[in-house]
Amino acid sequence: MTTETDIDYKKIIFNTLLKVVLMFVIIFFFNCWPQIKQSLNGTIPPLNNWLDHSVKMSNLYVIILATAYFYFTAVSKAKQEIANGN
Repeated sequence: MTTETDIDYKKIIFNTLLKVVLMFVIIFFFNCWPQIKQSLNGTIPPLNNWLDHSVKMSNLYVIILATAYFYFTAVSKAKQEIANGN
């Protein structure tokens, strides 16, 4: 049977945080693409325009749900590997 000491929670949390940071960067990049194009042309929009388009409650919900999914999937996978003897 699995014990709680067999599962490396630090590694799971670290991997989950890396995935969340990458997801946040991708969401920010795609939501701010018009502002990025504007700034590449030399016209830099104000900071509140950047934040209005990138930080939305719907994006935060997706990030929170994805974090929970990544974490619980990794924990269940680790428990399954321990149960199989790998």
